[in-house]
Amino acid sequence: MVNRRRSAEAALLIGCCILASVLFSFDLTPFNNHEDPSLSSSPAPELQRYLLAKAKRRTPKGSIKTTSSSASVRSWANNHLEPVTVTPDPSRETVLFWHIPKSGGTTTKAIYECLHQTLASRVGSLPKFGHDKDEEIVAFHPWRDNGPTYVNVDTTGPVGIRHAEEMGLVPSGLADLIVTGYIGFAIEHLYDDAHKGRVLEHCS
Repeated sequence: MVNRRRSAEAALLIGCCILASVLFSFDLTPFNNHEDPSLSSSPAPELQRYLLAKAKRRTPKGSIKTTSSSASVRSWANNHLEPVTVTPDPSRETVLFWHIPKSGGTTTKAIYECLHQTLASRVGSLPKFGHDKDEEIVAFHPWRDNGPTYVNVDTTGPVGIRHAEEMGLVPSGLADLIVTGYIGFAIEHLYDDAHKGRVLEHCS
């Protein structure tokens, strides 16, 4: 019994020694004031300054350029969308809804339908409604006269967006809300400098 107890104590002692050696093997320099004695004793600011200094040392000189202009924004995003500082004007702007799957987009579309808004998505181009071969853009009621209104285009994919561009979807002013998951492609091809829009996103 005594031997077993001594063996257990020895095993525990050895385990403690191994744990201590592992802990002390870590480089704790970032959390100490070794690089800059003027660093605050607070761990959070100290670590932040250390990481910023390290990032500057690793970044090639001249590789990062800062500018106060919007040159870094894609030209179509900069020119085809109204800035948030401008008051919305529904009479001359068409809203683009960025539909992210499984994030409440279907509910959002249903709300716009209840508000009697005209939507452009996929419904209006379905062959069963008889407007998929139209040569001109129109808005119609797919189910009944007092139901939701849709435009006869499909804005849910690149091919349909191209077709809507050729049909003049945004310049027509028929759609109150354009629904798509291809937000960049839609902004670039559906809008222009004379017909700007706004982006609406819904996330659950």
